[in-house]
Amino acid sequence: MQNPYHRAEARPHFLDRAVARTMCFDIFNIFAASYQLGGEFELADPEEGDARSSSKFRLHHELAEPRLSQLLLQLAVFVRTFDDVFSTGNWAESYAAHAAAAQGENFIGVLSGADLGLREACNKIIHASDFRPVYDRAEREERPGDMQQAWFLTGEIELSGTLNGRVWEATLYTQNFLEIVLDRISFDPEAL
Repeated sequence: MQNPYHRAEARPHFLDRAVARTMCFDIFNIFAASYQLGGEFELADPEEGDARSSSKFRLHHELAEPRLSQLLLQLAVFVRTFDDVFSTGNWAESYAAHAAAAQGENFIGVLSGADLGLREACNKIIHASDFRPVYDRAEREERPGDMQQAWFLTGEIELSGTLNGRVWEATLYTQNFLEIVLDRISFDPEAL
């Protein structure tokens, strides 16, 4: 066997699309679970007890934000790397056309009032100094005049940071972001 180091062709990072798709699935499910738990609280009979004290409700609120942060950061790095790898080489022209169609502008979020494209969204996820999922509340009347509430994730994430000493703020529409990510990573140079 010859030394594998001396192969002539370039060897970019190994990009496992199945892992990226699983991350999208997991992110989607965190938001779906949060919405479901909010609905369960809102529709529960007060006589059944407080749904907010259930183990699954507490577990979700303990793990949802840190897990979202981890998964979105990993996914953003994957997408940026995927973009960099396929933007060069024999498939660069085909990839550029594919990427232009899977850009996400007017769909995945806003950056300081302007549209946010996929590559910039990934940059903002990676470089955010504040990662803040947005919540809404489900309400129900426990007893006459006694409104109770439970918080659930809306699917939006507010991000902020600085670039060259200037503060930026972005809002990511996570479900739409996932849709565009899945479209983008569907590029397959073997199918060309």
